[in-house]
Amino acid sequence: MQRLVRWEFWPWQVVYLPVAILWFFLALKARGWVFFSAANPCMKFGGLIAYSKVEMGTLVPENYLPRTISVSISDTITEVETQLNEADMSFPLIIKPDMGERGKGVKILRNSSDFSRALENRKEQLMIQTYVDLPIEMGIMYSRHPSEVNGKITSIVIKEFPFVVGDGKSTLSQLILSNLRTRLSYKVHFRRFADRLHTVPSIGEEIRIVTIGNHMLGTTFNNGNHLISLELEGAFDSLAKQIPGFFIGRFDIRASSMAALLKGNFKVIEVNGVNSEPCHIYDPGMGLVSGISDLLTHWKRIYQISIANHQNGVEYSSFSEIRSEIKRHNRESAKHD
Repeated sequence: MQRLVRWEFWPWQVVYLPVAILWFFLALKARGWVFFSAANPCMKFGGLIAYSKVEMGTLVPENYLPRTISVSISDTITEVETQLNEADMSFPLIIKPDMGERGKGVKILRNSSDFSRALENRKEQLMIQTYVDLPIEMGIMYSRHPSEVNGKITSIVIKEFPFVVGDGKSTLSQLILSNLRTRLSYKVHFRRFADRLHTVPSIGEEIRIVTIGNHMLGTTFNNGNHLISLELEGAFDSLAKQIPGFFIGRFDIRASSMAALLKGNFKVIEVNGVNSEPCHIYDPGMGLVSGISDLLTHWKRIYQISIANHQNGVEYSSFSEIRSEIKRHNRESAKHD
């Protein structure tokens, strides 16, 4: 019942049904079923799927990025350790699939035991980054039409990670189940805290349950659109223009403060293309109609940018190619929690 009345937790297939209908008519108008693949020429399929996060990171100015290495399937643990040493990277680290999305397969590595477990039986290319432990995490949706001199920010989401507070009586499992944000994904949290579920946190002890910015796991996505300003747009316009072939997508960033963010002092955790969403729509106070309306506006913007790039010579990908990639991607996703 809670999932039913809180649409932010609905399956994405349901939320995206209106988008699918809009996409059909836009595709007819564009004369290309995969018109969105022209939105970002620097990303495969425009950044919908199967684009390398490591390769995308090489296009972002180095001063904005945390230290990162790429781990192939054939790399031994010793070889990966050597890469980490050469890059001067130490714990905590964060590991994620090079072509993953929606937080799947993302883990924080706090020690060598976590590191060894994460690399065992891997079946795909991974990336490891220095964990950026800064207090502010945001998703900044940026876009620039090819005919525009300057781009704009169309969405800001501020991520608030859920935690429980010990009362000296309840077990950790009881605290997780009593928390409005974590109870709906309790199975994931029970696996993560399997060795602590029956312990009783002391009075006032705070335990952060979620470390990944995924609202389906309990992270609150707060609407931060009131923070949009010419100064902030200027900072991200400057960044985006340094990425050749990037016109629309979301920068997931961390910063020490809003003042630092406005001065361009932040770290880019990830750059997403047309697979990204204007995540402010998942604010608990956002109505369904308003949220879907903003999502449809976002896809109209993708269409406009894609058409302009196509007219400038960017080819559309083939439908059969992306269909095959989606099937492969679904097989890979099934390997993650």
